[in-house]
Amino acid sequence: MKKISVSIPGGNGRMGKTLIGLIIENEKYNLVSSTCLPGEDEEGFDIGLLAGKIKISKKLTSDTSSLFRSSDVLIDFTVPKAAMLHAKKCYDNDMSIVIGTTGLDVSQEKELLSLSKKIPIVYSANFSIGVTLLSNLVSNATKILGKEWDIEILEMHHKHKIDAPSGTALMLGKSAAEARDQKLSDVKEVSRDGIVGKRKSEEIGFAVLRGGDVVGEHSVLFCNEGERIELVHKATDRSIFASGALRAAYWAATAKPGLYSLSDVLNLGG
Repeated sequence: MKKISVSIPGGNGRMGKTLIGLIIENEKYNLVSSTCLPGEDEEGFDIGLLAGKIKISKKLTSDTSSLFRSSDVLIDFTVPKAAMLHAKKCYDNDMSIVIGTTGLDVSQEKELLSLSKKIPIVYSANFSIGVTLLSNLVSNATKILGKEWDIEILEMHHKHKIDAPSGTALMLGKSAAEARDQKLSDVKEVSRDGIVGKRKSEEIGFAVLRGGDVVGEHSVLFCNEGERIELVHKATDRSIFASGALRAAYWAATAKPGLYSLSDVLNLGG
């Protein structure tokens, strides 16, 4: 069994700690480095203990250059600006990168496509295997039901999430739009307030809820006269995203250059 070396920026964050914990427990992975911002309280702490696991004699550091020393793959769940900087550094160091950071704009996604000509990049708004299957189901259902069915997407997350709608909700909307040969930007409706008039034909609506410690819930509703279909995914443990990201990292370590999704990793297509 080949062992791959992994670096984790943001090791003091929720996802960072979860990823580190899984890496420590899995013989397929070796943790090279994990970083935090300069001056953060956890700087200098043992990474293993910080993740609630055993002491591994590696300290959380603010030295970002350590992420790119002898590492096969970097896994990024940070913020868009940092994710892009890490992607460029991976490009410079011929490293694969897995990006689960949400909130990237169109220009940043285009830049990822350019970088992927040299290195493997696995980029997904959600690394849950269940959500990836849901996205495929949404695409198939949209093709079968046709344009006369209304599509609405409801998502809920914890109160600390800073972007809305969630990247996953937008990913599901994109799956539906592309199944209709449309661009999501042309049919997306994210704001209904006051007297907005009747629902536009073929629009894809989004509703957002925030509160408590909800890990992530997504519902895609297909509505027609006299009937409704709901496709639902509920995440109750953040480790599902980390497990999917690690699976993607192991795959990306030996992949050819290109921009991939978790569907590619799972060989689902689409």
